[in-house]
Amino acid sequence: MVVVFVLVGTSCVHHYPYEPDYWFQAIGDDGEYVLTADVERLRNGEGEELIDPSILSNPVAAKASRISLSLIAKEGTEDLYPLPLSSFITSGAIEGKYSPLIINNSLKFSGSMKVKENGVVRYTSGSMSVYAPMKNLILFSEGDYDYLYERTIEEREKLIDDETASAMASSLFSVYVFSPETLVDIGFEIPQTVLSEMTRTCLLFDEKGGVMVMSGRIQTTGDGTARALSTLFKNQIVQEKRRNGEKLDTKTLAGMFTTNESIVFIDSYPLSSTLKEKAKSLMSEGIAGLFYCLFILINVLLVGTLTIQ
Repeated sequence: MVVVFVLVGTSCVHHYPYEPDYWFQAIGDDGEYVLTADVERLRNGEGEELIDPSILSNPVAAKASRISLSLIAKEGTEDLYPLPLSSFITSGAIEGKYSPLIINNSLKFSGSMKVKENGVVRYTSGSMSVYAPMKNLILFSEGDYDYLYERTIEEREKLIDDETASAMASSLFSVYVFSPETLVDIGFEIPQTVLSEMTRTCLLFDEKGGVMVMSGRIQTTGDGTARALSTLFKNQIVQEKRRNGEKLDTKTLAGMFTTNESIVFIDSYPLSSTLKEKAKSLMSEGIAGLFYCLFILINVLLVGTLTIQ
């Protein structure tokens, strides 16, 4: 069976320095959440109901084209469900117009501690390690930086297939997870018994006619699980609309959540107020917060020299 993504939007997609692949294709191990966002589109005002474009105007974010995050649940958080972002170890990469010489010299003079182990260099401040290992790429990690470098650069292996990666890169931002052990709070209440039956999830967020929508697919272990999950989503949406006194179009809603064998398909569902708040939290706490943190850490001495001439 051929599965086709519903792609929302037609933006120009950048994916250097790994063309024709994407850096984030090397993350996404079992239980590891992947979040990737098109920073250029966000900076230009798309999705402004979720993130203030001015937040992305600092010298690091201003040169970025894409940011990708790896979220791995911290040990001892098994009883928390869903899991807040603060309970994940965050790592990732920023792709953009960056000179390794300038970024790494800025890190050197920022007061960060230089660490070199097994030929891998990084600058560390507190729990965050940062380094620009090549042109147009900045790596960062709150956890094991060497492991991040190894699996995404030195011993790179593609974990996210090309079709899925292309769909993710074509959206404003997206969330991917394979065999989730816990849940990032995106606004839906999914029982852990159902979560354990979800194998591969990819959610795509974009603007359509000025409205933020969610598309994507969720693979499950069987046809029955897919039907149950689709029904659960629709029931929760109906309940929220009734609570808010909003108009309900059941026929349209039914077409937005469909199943084909063991897969749930989501087609351009306009985000409810609850989902919008959860998405806003992901964007502001995750992406905007990291850009601010990295800007402070890098402490760029000559803002104008960030760009490679």
